[in-house]
Amino acid sequence: MFDIQPADMLNRSKQRNFVFTPVGNICNVQIFTEMTMETCAEMIGNLNQIIAQLPQQPVFDTSTKIESPYDISPDTFVFDVAIDSSGGDRVAYKAIASMFALAKSRGAIIRTNNIGRASSAASMLAIQGTLGYRLMSQNAYNFIHYGTARTTTVRANEVDIVQKNEKMDNTETVKVYKLYTKLTDKELKKFFAIEGTGQLFADTCLAKNLCDWILTSDGRFIGRNTGKSR
Repeated sequence: MFDIQPADMLNRSKQRNFVFTPVGNICNVQIFTEMTMETCAEMIGNLNQIIAQLPQQPVFDTSTKIESPYDISPDTFVFDVAIDSSGGDRVAYKAIASMFALAKSRGAIIRTNNIGRASSAASMLAIQGTLGYRLMSQNAYNFIHYGTARTTTVRANEVDIVQKNEKMDNTETVKVYKLYTKLTDKELKKFFAIEGTGQLFADTCLAKNLCDWILTSDGRFIGRNTGKSR
């Protein structure tokens, strides 16, 4: 059903963040280093190219009971996103998140898989996978914090502008966590105020809705909704 024809340059990236040629209804994506526009530009371009070729289908119904993160119809396209990243800048994060949203709008599933660490912006990507299809390895962790600005200012009036933009970005960060997780305002305030307190391991992430499944070291899946291993 899916006849995706990527460009010849697909998979030649040396950035360590890249997209594999789709096989059937699965396309593998790897985010294995810091996310900047320099390290992610080719990956974002490849994602956009593949998504543009997807047939328009209804948005996936996340209210459907999911027995397994691999319980997917062959008629549904899946972006299998493996994440082991320290995060990165907000521009790159927003571009990738936009690609995720665009894929979902065409009926695709974004299956995120935190295989080691998902820090800062990478954490925000991990939790924005399709609900019911967000995986996390037993030994992995999410690290939640605002991050620090990298903007260099020259003129005095730019300082106020940068601070205003940072405040707006931080507000948007809180909105993302509130939308996709069960973290409370008190918890988020603590994580953002005290550096190092936002490191959350798999059991906590499952309880707080940062992931839907934990992959144990012996190859079983533990789901929040089922309470059982599979």
